[in-house]
Amino acid sequence: MEETQASVAIGYLSVLLGNMCLNDSIKSMVRAQLPGRQLNTLVDKIKEFVQVHEHANRKAKHFEGEEGQDTWRNYTARIMLVVEELERVGC
Repeated sequence: MEETQASVAIGYLSVLLGNMCLNDSIKSMVRAQLPGRQLNTLVDKIKEFVQVHEHANRKAKHFEGEEGQDTWRNYTARIMLVVEELERVGC
């Protein structure tokens, strides 16, 4: 259970850090701390977070109905926009 909780925390923190990295000065500071001075590790963690949540959503069916599914799609799309922007500027 502790490993699962840690993975969830890492996922949320990765998404937060990814959003913060949309700011150039923060991105530079984060890059300096990552292997190879690249954001690939961060981007991979964000993608993993989305996959895990998609899987959990399918199993738990928290977002039933059209409105719930729209909410989930918008949430996922917003996270993936961050991923796309980080990839665009060159991880």
